[in-house]
Amino acid sequence: MFIWGSMRALDGEQTGSPHALVRFLEQCVEAGCTGVDLADIYNQGRSEILIGEAFARSRELADRLPLIAKAGVVFATPEAALPAHHYRNDAAHLRSALDGSLRRLGVEQVETFLVHRPDYLMRFDETARALEEMVQAGKVQKLGVSNFSVSQLNGLQGALAAPLGHHQLEFSVLETRALEDGRLDAAITAGHRVTAWSPLAGGRLFSQSDKAAARVREALGELAGESDPDGLAGAALAWIARHPAGPVPILGGTDIERIERQCAALKATVFTPESWYAVLEASRGQPVP
Repeated sequence: MFIWGSMRALDGEQTGSPHALVRFLEQCVEAGCTGVDLADIYNQGRSEILIGEAFARSRELADRLPLIAKAGVVFATPEAALPAHHYRNDAAHLRSALDGSLRRLGVEQVETFLVHRPDYLMRFDETARALEEMVQAGKVQKLGVSNFSVSQLNGLQGALAAPLGHHQLEFSVLETRALEDGRLDAAITAGHRVTAWSPLAGGRLFSQSDKAAARVREALGELAGESDPDGLAGAALAWIARHPAGPVPILGGTDIERIERQCAALKATVFTPESWYAVLEASRGQPVP
């Protein structure tokens, strides 16, 4: 039903220590969590350390929650002549980043490794060889990408002997470009697993000054029969899940009670084609053509 995102793990009272995180993740599993989303840049690697310490306390939990690791984003270095956040998909960086993640997590393998962002300087053959070596070395079971365009995905897939199996992208009731640019269509055709980051539009859904958000809340409220924020959030998640690509939302919350309420609303909200399009029209502020 959902993936738990670890980006803000250190910030929550229920998630900020290994002991608390074990209990939190156990409850997440009960609510429908099927994995943990990671990245080497989350809290400069400290989120991975925290997850590793929690899993070391509960082997059963580690067995039930597959890990999705990501690398390829590099923050600006202040001492550089021209500091800039940038992307690196070269073999040396990806190999080093994965090894660092495995070390911080205290594991020998993650289920899935995603290239976090497409590097405009990427050489598809070089990146593909590095990814294949990760699988051959037993460090990764499955490969995928995050935030790639269809052409970038096809370029990398064309250089890979094994199929990519996962695409993580931004998708929500207020971020619908993946419906039009072919990414969700490509995922269906290729049989990719799709995970949706920022499925509640980074909190924008509840902005009081955002007209599109207000229209969407009204539409969701009429369908769900409530105006409670968690109920509306769950309905927004159900809208995502209604797509044939089956996007799985990544929830980064650190309050298990809120996650449980959102998941309950997700399961309870049923979209007909008409009501699904009504929410899309509310998001766009105009009828579909």
